Amino acid sequence: MTTSVLVQRPDPEELAGLFNAVGWGPNDPSVLGRSVAAYPFTACARTESGTLVGYLSAFSDGVMSTLLGELVVHPQWRRQGVARSLLAALEHSYPSAPIYIKALGDSKHFYEAMGFKVPKAEFTVMFKRPATPRP
Repeated sequence: MTTSVLVQRPDPEELAGLFNAVGWGPNDPSVLGRSVAAYPFTACARTESGTLVGYLSAFSDGVMSTLLGELVVHPQWRRQGVARSLLAALEHSYPSAPIYIKALGDSKHFYEAMGFKVPKAEFTVMFKRPATPRP
């Protein structure tokens, strides 16, 4: 079966299902809906029947930097070019802006195969949790 990549926002319910399939759950669809709405770029990989099997989100100013939010592919659809196609859609949309990623775990190897490089200077990803839980 083949997939198509569409620059579109996924339904929060179906995105929750995809996140659950990769072990990122449980997820509240209303929270996911707010997250998806905040991204200026989202793309979905869908089967011929329309099932969501991949998702990519990113922030970009279009010229200086693009920051990958999430890149998620259903486990049954990995190693079939889905993530590569989603990244290609992002690169096509922002051809002048470098793309920055957070490569977690073994995903580093995938990104290296896609041409991403580790910077020569130290680069630390940091985060801070909100003081109050999100509603």
